[in-house]
Amino acid sequence: MTVALRYNELIKFNKNTDKNTDKNTDKNIIIEAIKILSKINKNIIINCIFCKNFSFETIIKKNMFNSSSSSIIKHPFLKDKFILNTRLVNYYLKSDGSSVNNYKKTITYNCIFILNNFFNIESSKILNTFYDLKTPYIGVEDIRLFIFNNEIYFIGSAYNKNTEKISIVSNKYNLNNDKYNSIFITPSFKTTNNWEKNWVFFNNNNELNVIYKWKPLYICKINYNTQKLDLIKENNNVPEIFNKFRGSTNGIEYDNKIWFIVHIQNKLFENKKYYTHFFVCFNKNMELLGYSNEFNFENNIVEFCIGLIINNNNFVITYSTLDKTTKMCVLSNSYVNSLIVNY
Repeated sequence: MTVALRYNELIKFNKNTDKNTDKNTDKNIIIEAIKILSKINKNIIINCIFCKNFSFETIIKKNMFNSSSSSIIKHPFLKDKFILNTRLVNYYLKSDGSSVNNYKKTITYNCIFILNNFFNIESSKILNTFYDLKTPYIGVEDIRLFIFNNEIYFIGSAYNKNTEKISIVSNKYNLNNDKYNSIFITPSFKTTNNWEKNWVFFNNNNELNVIYKWKPLYICKINYNTQKLDLIKENNNVPEIFNKFRGSTNGIEYDNKIWFIVHIQNKLFENKKYYTHFFVCFNKNMELLGYSNEFNFENNIVEFCIGLIINNNNFVITYSTLDKTTKMCVLSNSYVNSLIVNY
């Protein structure tokens, strides 16, 4: 496999992600997590019709990075091609969820892959990242790509040194650019959030909108001129569990409905959490039709999913495990529909 990468990185694909030995892993945490996750009994990876592992490790500027969360879209200009943005991070999580980071800072690079119709990599480039050694977080994290009117938009989170908080950044992205030109976006309405993360795009009757939170359901719109997120509509007619939901994937249109995957963080121990996921389905007026029971991908404590598209009437999902893998699974539409409980 020939992959064009910037900075002359040393790169290894399809690594064995179990080779990071957890010598100091808390076995009690793992045992308890396995008990809880097994009770969920919805490990959806066993029902996939296709899966792929894009995981790799690379050296950038003498630091070791692992591939992690990824977002996938269909290429807006090339037929049967896909774009995969993959986050590269300078840390990973052990099986008990504890972090291994030898650099005192969280550093993120983003890598753009062009995939063919078999989801094989045809080309790639690692985007430039501005280094500010005075900040604890470097780079744009957990970027979600979205196509609207044949233009690529991105939304992610980054450290704002003016507020000393994690904030949302967004803008259009041109594939010819070597970096994301980030604009910090702040809510124009009152909010209790200290940090801003996990906003997701969706096409709301030919208007690019954002879901800010899930109960009440805040449907919003970004004004890139004022750099504000404006509240468009508020809907409290959603179940109580939506209070726990956080945006994972952008909304996609299929079968005259709008589909999302969301996640919740569940308390395991005092300082440990585990992640589970839900499918959520709305009609075109953003009225809730139903949602699934919680599920996980591979029974890991931390799994993160920010990629979802429809291809050949199947659901294509990209996710990471323990912040050190980049994976894809494809589920049939009939299987996903079978998970939905009508509201």
